[in-house]
Amino acid sequence: MIPLSQNLKEITRRLEATFAGRCVSAFIDLRGIDRAMVIASEALTALIPLLILVSTFAPADRRDVVSQSFIRKFHLTGSAAEAVTEVFARPAGGASVGALSVLILVFSGLSLARRMQRLYLDAWHLDPLSGVRGSFNTFLGLAALVIDIGLLALARSLVRALPFDWLFSLPISLVSGFLLWISIPWLLLDGRVQWRRLVPTGVIATICASVYSLVATVYMPEQMETYSERYGLFGVTLALVGWLLVVSLILVAATVVAAEFDRSQGVFPRWVQARLSPTKGDAG
Repeated sequence: MIPLSQNLKEITRRLEATFAGRCVSAFIDLRGIDRAMVIASEALTALIPLLILVSTFAPADRRDVVSQSFIRKFHLTGSAAEAVTEVFARPAGGASVGALSVLILVFSGLSLARRMQRLYLDAWHLDPLSGVRGSFNTFLGLAALVIDIGLLALARSLVRALPFDWLFSLPISLVSGFLLWISIPWLLLDGRVQWRRLVPTGVIATICASVYSLVATVYMPEQMETYSERYGLFGVTLALVGWLLVVSLILVAATVVAAEFDRSQGVFPRWVQARLSPTKGDAG
């Protein structure tokens, strides 16, 4: 009779040899949860100055643009909506706060981009970039992220005026997310991974983020309501931290799965990679 411990070891070995097992092992090797927590904290540090900056320089009749965007996104009402409005209220002394916010935003944004760059490099088993070129690509990755967020917000505001706006909002979000999660890793990896090979990254990250966005509209209103009643304005920050942490986990997991998919020798991964490989004469 085979000992139970030997059976468990054999089962574990077989599971680790599967695609899902390799993804889990890669996620653990990359310390995925720790990385997600760091990225979430860096994102929060960059997000708050950005939102303060937007509120500071928004026209007088649109001074609630940030709070209203959060209220619409998460369908907030009651005390939660009031807390969000107060948190992102337009600050007094806009010029000085705006200059400070710009400075903090640049440093925190670059720090976030570097964390993401290191994630992509480690997931794709590439050496870190050095010198001016690496820093420039980090800046380009950050710029792509900010521009995409701005363009998406602008597109949604234009679509909102149309009848059945929800029919247009979803395709816009999917297309912009897909392009974003291909362009950012391509820039941060210095083009060392052909953009076609990053298509699975864009597909996985976009689909998972879109699903989570729908789920968040269900639980976030109640969570923000509860947190704002218990902790006041600080409760809004706590809810945002939790939201960003899940988004960061999606980003890390999507990166790990896509990189492992690219290395896989399975029939389906090889078929997809053959379809995505460049044709003769194409530049990477």
